[in-house]
Amino acid sequence: MKHAVLATLVPLALVAPALPAYAVVDHQPVTPFVPGSNEDPALMGAWQAWQVKGIDDYVLNVRLSCYCPPTDAIRTVIRDDMVRRVSRGDRRLRDHSGYSMDEMFSLISRETVESDRVEVDYSRRGVPRSITIDPVEMAADEETYYTLTLSRLG
Repeated sequence: MKHAVLATLVPLALVAPALPAYAVVDHQPVTPFVPGSNEDPALMGAWQAWQVKGIDDYVLNVRLSCYCPPTDAIRTVIRDDMVRRVSRGDRRLRDHSGYSMDEMFSLISRETVESDRVEVDYSRRGVPRSITIDPVEMAADEETYYTLTLSRLG
């Protein structure tokens, strides 16, 4: 009986998808950051420092903190300017749930215009290490904090 079950299951395993049905691989190209004419000088300097490096392969970990329950960082693997894998802890997420450096620059640019206060700490390479966004300075408990760590691939 054991051999009959195995004989039935082995062909099914060969045609079954490698990933579960919910883990759809939907690699997304990185949407490039296009600076506006009135960008913050610190943002422009950081973006230019990042562009000069020509890094297309990296892993970006983004931890979001706010006055909300804590969550694990989102880990995004970028290879050849394509989002290749996004995960939070042991859980795989859809590729559009991740972050790229260009998306972080876009976030900083957008929030600088829309929010009362945005503070960014950049590394020498132009990587934002921490971002504080306070949409309404007179309101309490609505601030958002991002902590970023970047590592290069191969």
